[in-house]
Amino acid sequence: MRKKEIAIVAFTTMFIVFTLVTNHIGAEGNEAKISRIAEVMLNQDVQIDKWSLYSKKIVDKKSIKEVKQFVDQHRQYNWAYEQDNEVSKAIGVYVNEKKNIIEKLQLVTTLTNNQSQSYILYEVMGEGKQTNWNKMNEYFTNQSFDIFHENVTTFACVEGMLDDKMKVSLYEKSIEVLKEFDASPVEKLQEPDFISVSGKTSLWEDFIPTNNDEMNIQIAMRTDGMGNNTTLVIGTPIITSEY
Repeated sequence: MRKKEIAIVAFTTMFIVFTLVTNHIGAEGNEAKISRIAEVMLNQDVQIDKWSLYSKKIVDKKSIKEVKQFVDQHRQYNWAYEQDNEVSKAIGVYVNEKKNIIEKLQLVTTLTNNQSQSYILYEVMGEGKQTNWNKMNEYFTNQSFDIFHENVTTFACVEGMLDDKMKVSLYEKSIEVLKEFDASPVEKLQEPDFISVSGKTSLWEDFIPTNNDEMNIQIAMRTDGMGNNTTLVIGTPIITSEY
């Protein structure tokens, strides 16, 4: 396998994942997500490289006129349009220099089993650690509410690099990280230089069903093959970035 990827990287799988998420979470639970992940990264001596916050809502199918109205309502974004087989997208990107982040807003329509479905995706992406993660999350939550007009599930994902050569196996390290979230492992995918472990924690109340249980945290680790450089990615309730 030349390139390790979390399964949800595929567009269709991403749609299924978002559809399956069971959300019983309030604003307080969402607030703790990215700040808690960043805290664990710090505890594990991980240098944060990049992070993202992500949310989605299924909406009624939009006409061309309604898509134009949606775009007009978010004029700070630079918009582009894509059509690929049975998927059409209006993609807006806003480089927020004041907050040093990139905001991405998408209106997507898919044709699945001859049925059309539409949804809105909102994402905030940044690099490095933040001086105040809770303030960044508050900004995301406020923007998300303005877009969706309700509280929706927040997907948080942080990626970083371990500074030193690990003295334990990838699996042992992933379990060590899971314990920082009071989480127990549910499923794993392992190769010689890669591991992905899905877990379940009581910290957050939104879950994704698995074959035999449910999960709301995912940890992925990859080494360069010599064990000198190890990348760690933590996501809740699941990793949403390519790995």
